[in-house]
Amino acid sequence: MDFMKMIADWRLVVARSVLVLHVVCAAIGLATMLGVIAAPYVSDTAPSGAALATAAVTGLLGLLAWCALGGGVRYAIYGDFKLLPGRSFRSYFPGEDDADSAAYVPPPLPERTQRASDDEVIDQAGELLLTNPGKIGDLFDRLQGRQCTPPGEIAEELAPRIRALGLEEKCRELWEQGYTVLEDVASPEFLRELRAQALAADPGALHVLPKHAVFAQAALNEKLMAIAEFSVGAGFILSNMATSVKRKGEPDLGIHADQTWMPAPFPEHNLMLTACWALDDYTAESGATIIVPGSAALRRYPTHEEINSTPSEPILCKAGSVALWDGRVWHGNGPRTIDGERAVLHVTYTRLAMRQMETYPRSVEDRMIERYGEPMAQLMGRYDYLAKPAGKEDLQGFMRAVAYARR
Repeated sequence: MDFMKMIADWRLVVARSVLVLHVVCAAIGLATMLGVIAAPYVSDTAPSGAALATAAVTGLLGLLAWCALGGGVRYAIYGDFKLLPGRSFRSYFPGEDDADSAAYVPPPLPERTQRASDDEVIDQAGELLLTNPGKIGDLFDRLQGRQCTPPGEIAEELAPRIRALGLEEKCRELWEQGYTVLEDVASPEFLRELRAQALAADPGALHVLPKHAVFAQAALNEKLMAIAEFSVGAGFILSNMATSVKRKGEPDLGIHADQTWMPAPFPEHNLMLTACWALDDYTAESGATIIVPGSAALRRYPTHEEINSTPSEPILCKAGSVALWDGRVWHGNGPRTIDGERAVLHVTYTRLAMRQMETYPRSVEDRMIERYGEPMAQLMGRYDYLAKPAGKEDLQGFMRAVAYARR
């Protein structure tokens, strides 16, 4: 039995029941008001003005009383009083967009298919909460006592996927140099569509994930998801997605490290991974990203003097490749000296404990998860307990975050 799913299902049933009750109360109230207003005409074909006014006030009070009854039930359950019901389930309960309320009920999540040995332990949490709560502490100890995957090593659970995708050497390059390049990650047709959509977006467009299916598919690319798990751990989430177009004469971006709001020295484990879909050739003349290989090992930002004096080299790759670098490596971009434009889609992943650079309304996340399933639910951070109204009440989400942080 999936205890947390059962709870989620019951919350949906209760929420919809409250909405139906509120609608019924409002309908009865409306019928009461119309009946009371019509009553003077039943007894007198030409009722006086005073009788009509009394009937109207009485009818309105009846409507308000019935609506208040429905709103009172809502308040008793959610602590959020509304006199009139909304037009739909989603709009009735806050949380459809940016509203923040415990009344929001997320849809059930897709089942996790990428499982590891500690998932069997996590599954026991819901059962123990019902049958033997005293054992939950032992369960937590088993998870927290597991040693973390050492920096630069591939987690045991991830290794088969990395081998199957032929990414062992790319993982080694990413760890030792701070960057690598993936090739043959998508079909020519996909890349043409991705470039067209990137150019159609405003230069430097943000929050592009839900704007076209090709953006979501780029974020969920199988090779990117695997190497992101190697770099920023299991349960990693999407931090941001943006497009950029570089043209001749436009300003260059100086040497920097992406995780610029995190204090140095940086931890040994990487916190952030940037994946840039090169939709045009990366050459020195085209204004390719420049990189300082091995600088991630310094675990700090460049000084003001180093920004302009540190030797760097361009990342050279063909259109359709994906250049990746971790959040600690020093990089920037060089000047474009040729005509034309260089389009790029930037996708940034981060460890599950880090706050994202951008988020989406929960309704948008729900639609994306419904369409793309388990991988998108992970990128939206739905499987762990962090930054959720329930917090540690989501026992399995809590246990899952503990386990993922170790691999």
